[in-house]
Amino acid sequence: MTKKTQKSVHPEEYTYLPFDDTTNYFYSYDISLVAFLLCQNFELSGLDKAVRNKVLFIVKKSSGIDETIKDFWDFKTSVDAQTYFNQIKRLKNQIFSS
Repeated sequence: MTKKTQKSVHPEEYTYLPFDDTTNYFYSYDISLVAFLLCQNFELSGLDKAVRNKVLFIVKKSSGIDETIKDFWDFKTSVDAQTYFNQIKRLKNQIFSS
């Protein structure tokens, strides 16, 4: 019988992401909005699963993100369906694999 060993974890691989830095990050619990932002080439910085049954997505702010979010909620946008679906799958994999 063999015992599996855990891979070593290097602390330098992790970066601190504040939960109140709204000037540099955008925070959302909405997977559909975040998947859309990823389709628009915004960068996912991390996610937080501290609250049971909820995931907080952290997106790096860059120019145009506020207008893009407003357009999303105003139904003034469109993306390729397959790309959008793949981004949702990617996010779900990140949620359930960690």
